[in-house]
Amino acid sequence: MKILYPLIFVLLISCTPKVTTNQIDLLNGYWTISEAKAPNGEIRPYTGTVEVDFFELNDAQGFRKKLKPLFDSKFNSTNDKVSFKVSFDNKGCIITYSRQQHNWQEEVITLNEDELQLKDARGVVFHYKRFQP
Repeated sequence: MKILYPLIFVLLISCTPKVTTNQIDLLNGYWTISEAKAPNGEIRPYTGTVEVDFFELNDAQGFRKKLKPLFDSKFNSTNDKVSFKVSFDNKGCIITYSRQQHNWQEEVITLNEDELQLKDARGVVFHYKRFQP
């Protein structure tokens, strides 16, 4: 029995679906953060968030930009544009951001029409929902 539980756990983890190249175009568009979950399980809700993350991806390269929604369904743009590249490895889908001399990565945990989850190097998982004006 002691061996059975760890084996089941490993099987469940290895069966976790990964984001595929067919799904990556779903990243395009407007996303709003709903919560962040730390590795220790602590959850930080993002209620009343006034910024939207806009992703534009073309041939595995793109940019991410922070926008502030206005009442007339338009956006104010910030100067917070970050270039990125998407790659796939044995872990799954990786976004590598670059701004001047600073590079960092996030792993795409979940990506579908309505939900996006990104995991940073500290292990924090950011949960996004598709933005609806």
